[in-house]
Amino acid sequence: MRCVVPENRKPFIRLNFPMFKRSISGLMFLLLLGSAVAAESDPARGEFRDTFLDNLVGDWHVERKFGNGRMVENTVHVEWVLNHQFIELHYRDVATPPKYEAMVFIGYDTGEQRYVCHWIDNFGGQFSALGHGKIDNEKRAIEFTFDYRDGPFTNKFSFDPATKTWISLMRQQEKGEWKLFAEDKFTRAEQRK
Repeated sequence: MRCVVPENRKPFIRLNFPMFKRSISGLMFLLLLGSAVAAESDPARGEFRDTFLDNLVGDWHVERKFGNGRMVENTVHVEWVLNHQFIELHYRDVATPPKYEAMVFIGYDTGEQRYVCHWIDNFGGQFSALGHGKIDNEKRAIEFTFDYRDGPFTNKFSFDPATKTWISLMRQQEKGEWKLFAEDKFTRAEQRK
């Protein structure tokens, strides 16, 4: 190590270790190579494959019955998005223009070993939410729990393999009691023609 003092400047220290120049370059190369190899082999960077959720892919007609008995109809287009990390359900009211629109993203958190559900709709950020759930293979269902400001809310997606249909049962807790918010019945759009 030597101290170099250029004219009209404050002294600074320059480290001069020629024997380490190759070692540091080699170390940097190995670190970069290692991170590139890790990225390719990291399962979190690969596609998320879920045969249960594959049953949702396609176009659906959805009849929604609210807890108060009111009925509405939606169309739902479902596809894998974002490098096959999430399945997107794009809900639209059948009215023209739609009065209701939502995008729902379902994926899997490998770190927490649970499913995630991001629900956003035209009611805005106040009502958007992130739910977490686990699959129940016996019941062929995933129930997500959302923690809203006004209390817990659940959405249980159930698949019937015999009819190839889905039901989404949404419940909310009011004054300590679970009540039906809405029930969606999914049928394939082509089956309705």
